[in-house]
Amino acid sequence: MDILAADIGGTYLRVALFSDGKLVKKVKIRTPRSGGKLRIAEEVYKLAMDLRGEKDIDRAGIAVAGLIDVRRGDVIRMPNNPIMSFPLRKPLEERLSAPVLVLNDCVAAAWGEHISRGVDNLVYLTLSTGIGAGAVVNGNLLLGKDGNAHEVGHITLDYRGRRCGCGGRGHWEAMASGSAIPLFSREMASEWEGERTEAWKTALKGELDPPTLFSLWRDGDVFAEEIVFELVKINAAGISSVINVYDPEMLVLGGSIVLNNRDFVELILQEMREYITNRMPFVDYAGSGEDAVLKGIALSVLRRPRVLDTLSSPSKIKGKD
Repeated sequence: MDILAADIGGTYLRVALFSDGKLVKKVKIRTPRSGGKLRIAEEVYKLAMDLRGEKDIDRAGIAVAGLIDVRRGDVIRMPNNPIMSFPLRKPLEERLSAPVLVLNDCVAAAWGEHISRGVDNLVYLTLSTGIGAGAVVNGNLLLGKDGNAHEVGHITLDYRGRRCGCGGRGHWEAMASGSAIPLFSREMASEWEGERTEAWKTALKGELDPPTLFSLWRDGDVFAEEIVFELVKINAAGISSVINVYDPEMLVLGGSIVLNNRDFVELILQEMREYITNRMPFVDYAGSGEDAVLKGIALSVLRRPRVLDTLSSPSKIKGKD
């Protein structure tokens, strides 16, 4: 079976072709950030046509870093993209003439890790452009009423904190995600009374991105060290909260900040002793690296989670929009 897999991230769009569960080839570009509501679906389709060659696509799976309507296959809110909300399933099914499954990116990765590792209580967590997670509890993929029971990046860690890209206040993602670090660092720089270092000067301009921050930290920049140690505490509190809620036997970490800065991650794991109440799970890094989401959504198509079949109709309970 030939499966098209797409990972629509806050920074990169990855599209791949899997044959019988194995990655055949992929392409990676910047995620479109302008255009109409169909722009991203059209980009996925164009890349798919380039990849498939003479092959027919039997099924497709699309993973998105944002809130989705899992029944309709639409993106409700993608906080780190100005296009924000857009349809996926319908336009892609029309163009591909194949069924399309749409899931949150971390949910797809969690299901893929569950299948690959054979672990029934597992959380996949990403620290990247945004912060997110997916959870499998007692062998069951957690989805919630709309497919969004996993938005851990929007846990409130500071009720008086800065606004998040989603509009909420004091969220974990608003402080420690890749997209938030330049703004977070600029705020800290405005109150810094120590040495005027290169990191401080860069932060004041709002240009201290994660690669620059971690590079200067390793070079001994004292202001970079101050930022990193604050991020260690924030992430330790956030990850501990996830473990306290889901009680996994395994925590799988992915995303560019994690995969490129394992020394930083080790400091977070040490600091978590201050916050964790549940027994510490085994911690590992995503086996497929940056392809964890692609592999996860492909496996979700091949071994469709049973919970998806229970979401055929919306809840009859009336609630606030």
